[in-house]
Amino acid sequence: MDVQLLALIALVIAVVVLATRHHSRSWPGRPGWQYQRVFSAGFAGLLFFISGLVGWDLKYSHGWFQGTRWADDPIWWQIGLGAGLLLLAVFWARRVPTPPLMRSRQRG
Repeated sequence: MDVQLLALIALVIAVVVLATRHHSRSWPGRPGWQYQRVFSAGFAGLLFFISGLVGWDLKYSHGWFQGTRWADDPIWWQIGLGAGLLLLAVFWARRVPTPPLMRSRQRG
């Protein structure tokens, strides 16, 4: 396997793990459609953005890794699409309602 492909996969996994650990305290345990669209847009944005930066052309792909090609330069349409999807994920994440704060002590 190519070293750049392994680095791409490792980076995507690291971002997903760090994102879920960072938001585990503030997001409820049963995510709904609002959380699913944030993660879907974020994952797709990371995939297109990082693959565009390293020059992995996804235009001709069919299946997961079939038909993809390596380019010598960055692929700017993938970088733009990935950045747009990441901005959309951030926008949707900021619109997700926060759970009400639980009181540690009740006044009696």
